[in-house]
Amino acid sequence: MEEVNELGKLLRNTSLNAFIGWVLVSLLFLAGITNLMQGRLAWFILIVFVICAITAPAMLLREPSVMPSWYFIVIAIMPIIGGTTAYYFFSTGIPAYFSVATIALLLAAEINRFTFVHMNYKFAIVLVVITTLAISGLWHLLRWVIDIVFGTAFLLDGRSPEAINSAMMHEFIYATIAGIAAGILFGLYFRSIGSDSSAELPQQEHIKKYEYPARETSQPIQNFLGLSSEKQKLAIRIMQGGLLVLLIVGMLQRDIPTALNAITGLAITFIPYFITRKFDIPHYTGLTLWITLAIFLHSIGTFAFYESIARWDNITHVLSASIVATAGYTIIRAIDIYSNDIFIPPKVLFLFILLFVLATGVLWEIFEFLSGGISSELGYEAVLAQHGINDTMVDLLFNLLGAILAAAWATVYLSDISYRLADKFEEMSGRRTK
Repeated sequence: MEEVNELGKLLRNTSLNAFIGWVLVSLLFLAGITNLMQGRLAWFILIVFVICAITAPAMLLREPSVMPSWYFIVIAIMPIIGGTTAYYFFSTGIPAYFSVATIALLLAAEINRFTFVHMNYKFAIVLVVITTLAISGLWHLLRWVIDIVFGTAFLLDGRSPEAINSAMMHEFIYATIAGIAAGILFGLYFRSIGSDSSAELPQQEHIKKYEYPARETSQPIQNFLGLSSEKQKLAIRIMQGGLLVLLIVGMLQRDIPTALNAITGLAITFIPYFITRKFDIPHYTGLTLWITLAIFLHSIGTFAFYESIARWDNITHVLSASIVATAGYTIIRAIDIYSNDIFIPPKVLFLFILLFVLATGVLWEIFEFLSGGISSELGYEAVLAQHGINDTMVDLLFNLLGAILAAAWATVYLSDISYRLADKFEEMSGRRTK
């Protein structure tokens, strides 16, 4: 459990660190009062949350000397203090998202310490990057929803939908840069602290580890649709044939978006077969059908239906997000089963999957934005395009819906796949140690 202890070293129990920490909390408290008096309620709520996150170890252990390392507190609160006193020094959102990443790491250390959730620092760093991207997407989504429902102007401030969307894409890019940079720096920090620990924390009672249910084998598509494996395979072949036809039509018509989507989608439909052979695990026809259906609907939507059928884009985003959620669940669960240093109970894993899908959605929107911009500069028709802030926000909203649907039943239907993947991790690890 060495790596778990290293994550715990973010919390210190020294008089000097505690003094600096409480001084910084006092400054943050004054910033909160200032923002409240100036009517900046959102900033005040944010500051209250950050104060609670920083002081949680002291409160939970009833030891005022236990605080996060002071330099992590500085990184976390610097954009907040700057936004209150000298906001013009922060010309981009990168410092703010670096602050988000730091707070996420502190929360990961506290969750690891005070709950039955356990993780090593490597997993925590990946979680920090995902959380930074997800928070950026969720923050803009919430502001958009509030504007739509209550007629406010937090995001929809009178600019054109394209201008607002472009500004938001830059925020997403800042979040990506900050999340990755923070992950790299945090990784270097954990490597540098070594075995020295100046933070002997009070002992806590042993927290009983929740046990996952035993591995299960189920066929959700077959049970839900009543389709046999043979009929599912036939449906897969028909849709793969449709993708091949789309590829030929796109090439004949010199329709680059359709051709690229068709050939990329066709290649993706064969990935499940490659994975099952590579890792020597059984092939789950229902999951392949699910993936192929999402790819097929997206490809024919690019060819004809995205413009003519209003909800076609929403359907494809729900299906795509559910696939991403399923992949995220299966991999994280397999790592959880394989590693003794990581334990994520099902209810918490549900939240992690939502963060994972939101982060993936943010990256996809960035990819669409950059793809459209590059295609425009080169004079080509965009393979992927955005249509203003409302289109992007609806995409993220339906991504979230797909993630909720998939994460809700993943625990029931994907246990066997996760266990088999964990077995392969164990086998490969054994080969490397020989």
